[in-house]
Amino acid sequence: MGRESMSKQIYLSVRFLFELAYCLIFRDLPRVLCLKRKSVENQVVVITGGARGVGKGLARKFAIHEHAVVCILDINEAEGCRTAAEINNEGGTAHFFSCDVSDPESLRSCAKNIYSSPDLGRVDILICNAAILRIGQLLALSDNDFRTTMNVNVLGYIFAIKSFLGEMIQRNKGQIVAIASICSHYGENLGSAYCTSKFAIRGLMESLQMELDEMNKTGITITTIYPYFIDTPFLSEKNMEPFSTFYDVIPLDECVEEMTNAILKERLTHFIPWQLAVLCTYFKCLATKNVIPIARRLFNFQYTPKIDFNELPASINIKE
Repeated sequence: MGRESMSKQIYLSVRFLFELAYCLIFRDLPRVLCLKRKSVENQVVVITGGARGVGKGLARKFAIHEHAVVCILDINEAEGCRTAAEINNEGGTAHFFSCDVSDPESLRSCAKNIYSSPDLGRVDILICNAAILRIGQLLALSDNDFRTTMNVNVLGYIFAIKSFLGEMIQRNKGQIVAIASICSHYGENLGSAYCTSKFAIRGLMESLQMELDEMNKTGITITTIYPYFIDTPFLSEKNMEPFSTFYDVIPLDECVEEMTNAILKERLTHFIPWQLAVLCTYFKCLATKNVIPIARRLFNFQYTPKIDFNELPASINIKE
């Protein structure tokens, strides 16, 4: 009742293997070997959380170096206006819109203003970047810590996509980008709030990809980026530096350059550094109750200077 007959299962499986081989050899391999950066000159790029950190870096990169028209959406009005002014003074084009991504009405209002503006009128690329980081063990984090994290890190992405996707679907053209994290693939101590939210983003983007495929909207590209820890103010201001055996904190400029390349080459997923793709894609197959502790000791993800979170009254709240 709920599945195909055995003969049809075999037929469909064999056909899939032939189609898979064809796609890999004649479509995907040439595409990967010949990937070129698309031009976004005069295109409209919306960046949530674009006032500082990664968002600011991307705003500067797209506006000044790629000659796009950038719309910065951020709750921090002073920082957002300052970033937009810096970009405009350096020859780029940037507009600032005060926006609380956890409020769908705020995002819809921004979208309305962008679409009605004679200088804008459309959105070609949406980069969902705004997020907050709440660190603490599960029992130490308050209910509000979890609620706020989900409101910004998950619903903020959902509301942003809902605000701009409809117009892209009408044109069958556009790109949705999510700045996720290695925490989208691995949970870690003190990350019960943040890792949960980033896992949700991976599921959101994969589901959105399937929706667009079902609608045959081949002109809309989905890109999800999974970086390691980045050297941004939210770490330096709190005197925190992640440490591990193999990976160092990524310089902001280097990370922004890689993100920009991934976006302009319209990659489906991109890991920074690229070696994380192996760790996140294949190592999971080996994860067992006994292997996980050994692997954690090998990779040794820690914070330096080491923080005794058990002595804190609640959690450390950091805005990216």
